[in-house]
Amino acid sequence: MIKWTLNISMFLLMLATAGACKKDAPLPDNLAAFESNSLGISETESSVDLLIRLSRAVENDVSIIVQTTPEGVAYGTQYTTTPAASSGTINVTVPKGEKEAVIRVAKAADALFDGEEKILFKIQSVSDPVLVGTNSELTLSFSEILAEEAEVEVNGGGTEFGNSVYIDLSANRQTPVDRAKWDLGFYSGEDFRVILNYATGMMARALDKNDLNQVTAADTANFDQEMSFSAFSLDALPYIDYPDGDLSKTAIAAISATAAENKVYIINRGTGVGTPAPARGWKKIRVIRNATGGYTLQHADIAATSFSEIQVDKSDTHFFTYTSFENGIVNVAPEKHKWDIAWTFFSNVTSYMGGEIPYTFQDFIIQNRDVQTAMVLTSAVSFENFGEANLAGLTFNAKQNGIGGDWRAGGGPGSAPAVRTDRFYIIKDADGNYYKLKFTGLTKDGERGHPSFEHVLVKKGA
Repeated sequence: MIKWTLNISMFLLMLATAGACKKDAPLPDNLAAFESNSLGISETESSVDLLIRLSRAVENDVSIIVQTTPEGVAYGTQYTTTPAASSGTINVTVPKGEKEAVIRVAKAADALFDGEEKILFKIQSVSDPVLVGTNSELTLSFSEILAEEAEVEVNGGGTEFGNSVYIDLSANRQTPVDRAKWDLGFYSGEDFRVILNYATGMMARALDKNDLNQVTAADTANFDQEMSFSAFSLDALPYIDYPDGDLSKTAIAAISATAAENKVYIINRGTGVGTPAPARGWKKIRVIRNATGGYTLQHADIAATSFSEIQVDKSDTHFFTYTSFENGIVNVAPEKHKWDIAWTFFSNVTSYMGGEIPYTFQDFIIQNRDVQTAMVLTSAVSFENFGEANLAGLTFNAKQNGIGGDWRAGGGPGSAPAVRTDRFYIIKDADGNYYKLKFTGLTKDGERGHPSFEHVLVKKGA
């Protein structure tokens, strides 16, 4: 008995010693770098944000010193920065728990530019424990630029896929937006159509009523089972906007000029960003046309006996005007010609028992309504060798899901997703520029939500 006890004691001591000797693998260096190396501020823009990103969030505030070298432009009289510059130096802070900082450059009121002005921003130093990364310089031009090539890491928000990210290839610019920021998008074209937020798993179902105050919880019996992406039901397909972006196939019917024909809809707002993803709740809504040629959105909680209204005008600058039930009209996608593709969490469909069922998809790529895309297999021509002569004969796709999820493989049960290396894409933007684009990664330092790609200008638009 004593011998057995001693052996157990020795075994436990060995385990303790082994545990004491084992060290966690060191984390890679935390680097500070500009999101891109060149940006332009167009004639119609009053300001632009320069983003400095860290590899990961910091445990304490981190100070970054940025040196500015203006060329043909004067600080104070023609432009200012936030934070303010002092003797050509900007001190910007990344707060504890965060992993990015922003420098805003604003044109001074009434300042005139001829398009040749530039400012070079250079990360001079970073406080411990962060180091200066390789992309430490950015040139800002006071004119629109036409990026000829770039390597892009998409700011998708990490493992929770918190952002939808709108990307302008020619401007070398990305715009991350909290994907749960909006609920409905109102079309600015000739038709009167309303889209659901595709990035939260929203669904909409019409009732045979046209008065919000007559709708109660009794009208929604069993809707939580039928209006759900987890239901895997063929019957759920009509409750989502079809993923190809065809506005004749939205869950909410065209808004009629005859008010009485516009029905009440029950809205499942889907889920927000978090682990676990929080439910965003339910609403009842009704949309009618207003007297100024736009829309009136009526909305309320299911059991409410009164409702709120939001007036939505059609926009000259955007394809859609976006609204939030809590915050009214909100900024989401950039202007209609200021983005080409977007990376986002998405409401997609898949084949099932002879039909289609809705499901949510991470890493989905949508394209703008004025953009066309084509896929090229590397077995036909390599990315490096593809040139302007190869554009002839390509079949372009104008649907929203022209790229969709086909740029990556796997991702189902027991299957880790991976970038497909046998294909790349040609993007034709609204200005007639052709870019070749290939995806290069799904992660950064092993963390999802940081996809990457590179793109090269093939042919400049006329």
